[in-house]
Amino acid sequence: MIPDRTEVLQRLHQERIMRTGKAPETNGHWTHADVVLSDEKVIELCRSAKNASKFERLFDQGDTGEYDHDDSRADQALVSMLAFYTQDSGQLDRLFRGSRLYREKWDRRPDYCQRTIEKALEGLRETYTPPGGSSLRMSKKDHQNPASPSLYKGSGRRGDKPKAVRFSKMKSPSPRRYLLKDLVLAGYVTLLYGDGGVAKSMLALALALAVSGSSATWLGRDIENGPVLYLDFELDAEEQARRVHQLCRGAGLARPPDDLLYMSALGHTAREAFTAALEACEEHSVKLLVLDSLGPALQGDAEASRDVISFFSQAMEPFRAKGVGVLIIDHQSKLQAGQSYQSKGAFGSVYKNNLARSVIQVEATERGEGTLTLRLRHKKHNFGPLAEPFGATLTFAEDEVTLEPVKLEAAELAEEATLNAADRVKLALEQGPAYPWEIAEFTGLAVKTVKNTLTGLRKQGLVEPTGETENRTEQVQLSVPASLAYKRDGDRDGTKPDDEDVQDNRIEELVIEREPTGTAPLSSDEWEEV
Repeated sequence: MIPDRTEVLQRLHQERIMRTGKAPETNGHWTHADVVLSDEKVIELCRSAKNASKFERLFDQGDTGEYDHDDSRADQALVSMLAFYTQDSGQLDRLFRGSRLYREKWDRRPDYCQRTIEKALEGLRETYTPPGGSSLRMSKKDHQNPASPSLYKGSGRRGDKPKAVRFSKMKSPSPRRYLLKDLVLAGYVTLLYGDGGVAKSMLALALALAVSGSSATWLGRDIENGPVLYLDFELDAEEQARRVHQLCRGAGLARPPDDLLYMSALGHTAREAFTAALEACEEHSVKLLVLDSLGPALQGDAEASRDVISFFSQAMEPFRAKGVGVLIIDHQSKLQAGQSYQSKGAFGSVYKNNLARSVIQVEATERGEGTLTLRLRHKKHNFGPLAEPFGATLTFAEDEVTLEPVKLEAAELAEEATLNAADRVKLALEQGPAYPWEIAEFTGLAVKTVKNTLTGLRKQGLVEPTGETENRTEQVQLSVPASLAYKRDGDRDGTKPDDEDVQDNRIEELVIEREPTGTAPLSSDEWEEV
């Protein structure tokens, strides 16, 4: 027989919770800070509710008479009452353990505990509204739509049993879609971050203007056109409208495109804003949601992985499920002594970077009179190679803002850590012969890395010694023209190589294979192969 532990639990409750006055920890559910209630507050509210007598019979007396003495039905009823005031599964578990209904089965059958709590959360049609707060009502549509409930509680797929399918029965997927070629994915989250004052919002607005209009490219990259929703947690409609009209005049447009939509989240909870935004995306067939910005939209601790993971899975997942691409604007922490700008990530938990599928950093490289020159570097891409860093210049006039692409020189590219070591060394040598330590200083690579890279490049026949030495170290130079040495994926000016290019490359490869080793020149059979 299980001993009655009610008094022990109540004493523990008094000592650990009521005396400290601390709110309970959550298990990652995305909740507005104003709606977090302590255990004792939840119990207090239950005792003052219209169904208080029913609650007290279950919680205080463990009376299951109203449920035909069915313990499971009584458990479900009590947890459902508690779920009206808290949607945190850990807190629901803790509260139930303090009731007279608690029994060994709750511990012995964790699946039963989990199933009871999940069913209570799935059955919610309304949650507690604190004084001065806003109502969080869930319509019938919310429960039929697997995406909508995730704004309130978990993944939005509770009750949908995962199913195993055969890859052989699945259709071959269509080519991957990009709203901005190689950088902003359709149907996934892209993170755009940088220091304060680097015009991240202006860049995002300019991209939104191009995607929602009839532009074919943006900063030299192909775009896919379609409706865009700009969800603003930072400024207000007047300021954002001013920026959009400035960008329109700078681009020679009479007015903003009809497919560029705006929604202000000021004065609303994050839940309300995201619910309305999802409805707007469905109504207007939005392809891109621009979220400005992650800090205030998160309404949690940016450094807590729990809060960040919950935000991505519960606030962002519904948009991804609808095929909407999301561009999130975020900040990075200030530089500390000894840090490089390129090494900085978005402020807070690494899960910001981990859960985004594409990550772009913005850096200001030059500030002039009415101009701001930026460098955009692709820091992450889950589905392909990183795009080469590129530049842009914003020019601010009294009534217009223009945005122009800037081609980065070899010396600038050599400094970019997103390029591999071999590319950076070759770009550095485009400036002329150099010693390994000079290349290291120029590129920011370690001297040992430079030496190892040079060894590989010499074996490929791309680098050769000049004959000059210093401190018993050879000076090196490119052994082929710079334009041939720095080729990425065999392309020429971003185009696919034609047959003649392939033949020339094959000849060069065969010659390089022979010449550095001193072997015989190409035989007639090998020339015939080419």
